[in-house]
Amino acid sequence: MKEKSDYGLVVADNETAARVALDKGNYISAFLLIHVLVESLLRAFLRNDNESHSFASLVSQYDQYLRQEDYPVPTFVDELKEFNRRRNRIVHQLWRKGYTLTNKWAKSPANAAVAMYGLFIEWLTTFDDELGEFGFRFDEK
Repeated sequence: MKEKSDYGLVVADNETAARVALDKGNYISAFLLIHVLVESLLRAFLRNDNESHSFASLVSQYDQYLRQEDYPVPTFVDELKEFNRRRNRIVHQLWRKGYTLTNKWAKSPANAAVAMYGLFIEWLTTFDDELGEFGFRFDEK
C-alpha cells in the first residue's frame, strides 16, 4: 500500500474534487468520486492493495472481518452492496439515457453517497484509529 502521506494527498484531492462536483451539480462525477473514495477507504481499512480485488470482493472481506470480530450486526454491508449496484446503474444509464437525464437522476444518490462516506469513515475509525493517518476526513463544508 502507498505510504500514508502520499495516500493522504490523493484522498484529499479526490475529496475536494467530489465536493466541487457536487457544488457544481455534476452529480455523476461526485457519485463516482465518492465510490472511488469508499473503495480506497475499504482498501486502507483491510490493508488490501491488490488491484485485482473488486469492490464487491472488498465488501465481502469487510463482512468477513466483522464476523471474525463477532460483531452481531453487519453494519454498512448491505449499504455498500446497494451503493455498488447504484454505481452500476448510473454507468449503464449514461449510455441508455445520456448525461443530462442521468445526472439529474443522480442528484439524490450523490448526496446520499456523501453522507454515507462520512458515516463510514467515522464507523471504521472505531475499529482502526490509524485510518485518519490515510487522510480520510470528508465533511460537508
